[in-house]
Amino acid sequence: MNILLIYPEKENNSKGFEAFFQKLFNNTTEDPLELIEISIQLPITWERKMRDLNQEKLNAKDLEWADYVIIKADSKQRTSTVKLIEKCKAAGKKIIAEGELFDSQPADFENVDHLILNQATLDPFVRDVEDNAAQRVYSTDFRKEKLRKTAYSLLGFSDYFSRNIHPFSA
Repeated sequence: MNILLIYPEKENNSKGFEAFFQKLFNNTTEDPLELIEISIQLPITWERKMRDLNQEKLNAKDLEWADYVIIKADSKQRTSTVKLIEKCKAAGKKIIAEGELFDSQPADFENVDHLILNQATLDPFVRDVEDNAAQRVYSTDFRKEKLRKTAYSLLGFSDYFSRNIHPFSA
C-alpha cells in the first residue's frame, strides 16, 4: 500500500520577526509534526511519502504513485485543502482526512472518502482497510501513541527554520 501524506499550504498571516524570516528564507518556521504522528500509526509494510506544500509543490508522479492520500489540516489551511482535495479526486485517489479543519466541519467535506475525527488513532481504519471493510468516519476518544523518533526520517530537516524539541519524548 502506497500512502502519500500531505500537509496543505498555510495562509501566511505572520507578523513581525516570523514574517521577516519566512520572507528571508522562503520557508515556514514549523515542521508538519502531525504528519509524522500519523505516519507512525501506519503498518511498517506500507510505503510512505510526505509532501509539505509549504515547502514544495505536489507533482503528478506522487499522485500516480499513491493508493491513498492522507491530508492533515487545520482552519488556516482551508483554501489549500479544498484545492488539494479537488486535485486528488481528479486523479482518482482515495482521500483520508484528519485534523481540526475536518473535526469542526465534517459535513463540508462530503467528497473525502474517510474522515478520522477527534484525533482518533488510525488503528481501526488500518484494520478495516486490510479487511476490505473501511468505513467513511472514524471518531473516538482513544488518542495517538507517543511519537517514535524514527519517524523523523521522513522530514528534510534543512527545509525548516526551527525545530520543536520535546525533552520528555521517549
